[in-house]
Amino acid sequence: MPESLREIIYERMDILLSLAAQALKSGDEKYARRYVFLARKLSTRYNCRFSKKYRARFCKGCGLPSVLGLNTKVRLRKRTRTAEYLCSCGYAVHFKY
Repeated sequence: MPESLREIIYERMDILLSLAAQALKSGDEKYARRYVFLARKLSTRYNCRFSKKYRARFCKGCGLPSVLGLNTKVRLRKRTRTAEYLCSCGYAVHFKY
C-alpha cells in the first residue's frame, strides 16, 4: 500500500474519532457510535493498526468515544506504572506509561 494512502486513512480516522467525541458531548450517542464504527471499519479494511493514541480514544466494549469526565475515568497505578481507562460500561483498558 502506498504511504500516501496510509496517511489519508489515518487522517480520516482521526477526523471520524474527533467527530464522535463532539457528537457524544452534544448528547447524540447514535452518531458517536456510528463514527467510531466507521473509523474501526477503515482500519480493518485497509489493514492500518490503531496506535496507542487512537486506541485510548474509544471503548471496545460499548463503541463510544472516550471523553474524560463524561464517560471515562483514568486511574494511574504508581507501582506498575500503568494507566487504566475505565468506561461507563465497565470495560477497562490498561496502558504503560
